[in-house]
Amino acid sequence: MALRLTEQALEALLAKQRCGGTLQTKKMVGRVVEPEKSLYEILALGQLKCEKSPCVVALNQGLKLIANPATRSKPFERVEQAASLVWLEYTYPEAFEMTTTNPMGGFRPTGAGGQIKGEGAKKGYPDVICDFPRMGYHGLRIEMKQYNETANPTEEQLRWLTKLAHHGYKSVLCRGHQAAIFTFCEYFDIPKPHFTLPKWSIVSY
Repeated sequence: MALRLTEQALEALLAKQRCGGTLQTKKMVGRVVEPEKSLYEILALGQLKCEKSPCVVALNQGLKLIANPATRSKPFERVEQAASLVWLEYTYPEAFEMTTTNPMGGFRPTGAGGQIKGEGAKKGYPDVICDFPRMGYHGLRIEMKQYNETANPTEEQLRWLTKLAHHGYKSVLCRGHQAAIFTFCEYFDIPKPHFTLPKWSIVSY
């Protein structure tokens, strides 16, 4: 059953998460960055503002899988990406309408990857594709990674990020959904959330 929240229930959920949850939280010098709290807050707001969104469904399902001790392969990267897109959908719908994702990412059944390549998809192309020209760029490309300093791009991903930057696209590696949100804010020139991120979480090319 999907997690459904009212605005009154949101604070109760966040209070529960502050007392300890199933996801790791990261602390740094200065302001505390709480990825877990942010993920659940985005889920709650997404359910209130765009409840029929497939991204909200994916975020909810992904969080349940991560919280389940029996889940062997945790979809951390998928959750980070879904959270950033849910945030964009309810914060800046016009930009969300011009944003899509690369179908090559994530788990696919046997043979599906080859079929997608046969249809023209390129290995290593960035995960998030926003064809919304801003700041002199043709568009925005984001390679999503788990919130982890050691989550590095593959050679193919690095090649695409560099090539796209050379051809006039803003190309960014984002480790975690908060890094992607910060990147969206800078690119679209909208107010940034009040959190501090480590330097390794955002790499521009």
